[in-house]
Amino acid sequence: MFCTVLHLSVQLLAQTQPDITGLWRGTMYNDTTQRFLKYEIAISEKNGKLIGYTHTYFILDDKEYHGVKKTKIKIRGEKIIIEDIGLIANNYPISPAKGVHQLDVLTLEIKEDTMTLTGSFSTNQTKLYRSLTGNIIVKRKTNFSQSALLPHLQELGLIDELSFIKEEKMKRTIAIPILEPVFKEQQITNTAEIKSIPEVKKQTVIQPISKLQERVVVKNNTTIKQAQEVVKVVTIEKTLPGTQTIITQPEPIKVNVAIKSAIDIENRAIETIQSVNYISDSLVLTLFDNGEIDGDTVSVLMNGAVIMPMVGLSTNAIKKTIYTKDIKDSIKIVMYAETLGIFPPNTGLLIVNDGTDRYEIRFSGDLKKNAAIVFRKKNN
Repeated sequence: MFCTVLHLSVQLLAQTQPDITGLWRGTMYNDTTQRFLKYEIAISEKNGKLIGYTHTYFILDDKEYHGVKKTKIKIRGEKIIIEDIGLIANNYPISPAKGVHQLDVLTLEIKEDTMTLTGSFSTNQTKLYRSLTGNIIVKRKTNFSQSALLPHLQELGLIDELSFIKEEKMKRTIAIPILEPVFKEQQITNTAEIKSIPEVKKQTVIQPISKLQERVVVKNNTTIKQAQEVVKVVTIEKTLPGTQTIITQPEPIKVNVAIKSAIDIENRAIETIQSVNYISDSLVLTLFDNGEIDGDTVSVLMNGAVIMPMVGLSTNAIKKTIYTKDIKDSIKIVMYAETLGIFPPNTGLLIVNDGTDRYEIRFSGDLKKNAAIVFRKKNN
C-alpha cells in the first residue's frame, strides 16, 4: 500500500512539473564589466534527462565572436540548474581560460502565455581567475527564425538531438513581427571579458578549394552561358578527438566580374521575415554569417536593385549605408543566396543601425527561396 501511494505521488509531481524544453532567448548581464550579452539556451530531453546548449556572442572591432557550450541541466525544487560542460564551438580572439565553468541558477515564471527564466550566474574561481557573477533573463520562444544558436547546432550536426525540433525543423510562424530596438549597442572593447571561458584544444589544416561553376540561363528565347570561378582557402579547426568540425577564417570568394548578381531572382519565392519601423534619413546595414563560417555568399537587393553584389559572409563586418530621405514608400531589402556554402542553408545576421536604435535580424535562404525585410518610415 505504501509503495502504491509513493508511486502515485511521484506521478502527480511529474504531471505538475512544467515542460521547460525549448529555445530560450534573452540577455546575460556581467557584474564586473557592466555589460549585456545576448544569451540563448536550448533545453532538450533525452532518456528522461535534461541536456542543453548555450550561446553567447559579441562584436569587437567590427568582428563577430561567438561561443557555443554543451550543458547539463537539473531541477532542484523550484530552481533550474544549468552547468556548462565545455565549449564545442568558438572563434574567440584569445584562448579561453582553462578549468573555468559557468553555473546558472534560474527560476521559472509563467504569466499567461509567457515563460521566463530569471536568476543569477557565476563562474568558479581558479588560481588565475576570480569568480564572475551576473544576472540572466531569457524567455521561451516558439519562433526559431531569429535564433543565433540553432544554425550553429544545425551546421555542427547536433540539431537532431533537440527534442523540441520536429521533422519540419525551424518552421517559421505565419505572423511577421514588428521589431522593437534591442538594448543600446554595447560593443566589447577588450578581450579581458572572455578570459573566463574554458579552452578547447584545436588543430589547424589548410584546405584549398578550387572549382568552376557553370549555369545556363534562358530568357526571352536567348541562351546565356555563365561561368563562375570560386577560389577560397579555409582553415579547419577540429575539437579533439575530432568529433566536431568548425570551419573558420575563409578568404573572400573571388567571382568572375562577368557574372551577374541575383540572376534567378524572378524564379525564387520571397518570404518577408521581419518588418522594421525606422526614423532616420539613413540606415547602416551590417552583414555577418549566422553559423559556422562555410562559404555562404549573398547579394542584397533594395527595391529590386542590387546594392551589395556577391558578398561573402564571415565573422568580419560588411557594411552598407542606404539613404532614405527621398524614399516615400516602403523599402524592401532582399537577401539573395548566391551560394549555400558547405552547410546549407545560407544563414546570416543583418544588423541595422537606425540612429541610436539597433535591430538584429537573422535570415535564412536557399536556391528556391529568399528572405526579405520591409522598412517603413515612422510617422512623426
